[in-house]
Amino acid sequence: MVKKGRSVKYILDIFKNNKKSLIVIYFYMLLAHSIFLCEPYVIGKTIDGLIHRDYTWLYVFFLIEVFANFFIYRRMVFDTKVYTTIYNDLIVDYVGSDKTSDNSSKIARTEMAQNIVNFMENDVQYIIMSAVSIIGSLFFIIFEHVLTGFIIFFAFIPISFVVYVLYSKIAQSIRLNNTHYENKINVFTDGEKTDIDNFLKRRRNLVIFGSTLQAKNWVSMNVIKAAFLILCLIIFTHSKINLTQGQAIAMYSYINQFLMSLMSIPIGVEIYSRIKDIIKRIS
Repeated sequence: MVKKGRSVKYILDIFKNNKKSLIVIYFYMLLAHSIFLCEPYVIGKTIDGLIHRDYTWLYVFFLIEVFANFFIYRRMVFDTKVYTTIYNDLIVDYVGSDKTSDNSSKIARTEMAQNIVNFMENDVQYIIMSAVSIIGSLFFIIFEHVLTGFIIFFAFIPISFVVYVLYSKIAQSIRLNNTHYENKINVFTDGEKTDIDNFLKRRRNLVIFGSTLQAKNWVSMNVIKAAFLILCLIIFTHSKINLTQGQAIAMYSYINQFLMSLMSIPIGVEIYSRIKDIIKRIS
């Protein structure tokens, strides 16, 4: 198995080789999400203002949308040429270094390598956004009501327990899936009808196995999320004097956003397991 340090080094080398372009991409993304993080608070103020025919916060809300979407646009225009270059470089390096694998494995691994690019394009962005949401949402919750912030923080515990129970099996599912996929071209090119049928049946079983694990994870996470959401809303609404409609809406949004962002923990573990296995195959 590839060592943890080797997986991290492989990813860091890609970042170092493309650091200027990637820093620009992530900077745009970080700015946009940081602005969006203010949105629930501003919406709450906007609603309270509109009730009293005050439109000041409506203008602030409009400016938030304009600036955040401007930075998103800038990132989307810039990033495609960066990620396609990274993918091409990965494939050239892999094909040049792998002198022993058969053609079926090589082709499958070049397709799997797209996951590494997807990791940098989507997963890193998701992880950064989740981290910003966790910190920012928790700050607002504590600012509004310390006890609610203290209670919601402990949602880390049951979520981490679910990760501990399920994700060794999910990592195993990823490895089995990738190993099986490497034989696809050989089977479809040289195999008999029976071989193809057996391949597809095995593929189906692996997909079902992975899907069942994901279903268990999804249900567990949503039960935890719903329990903490209800508990925190009860505590907040019963403790807050002179609660306005805007404050209630903003607090609900931040509590929900915090809990949704915590779900990035199991997703992050799955992402790491997937990328680690692919790096093992192409490096």
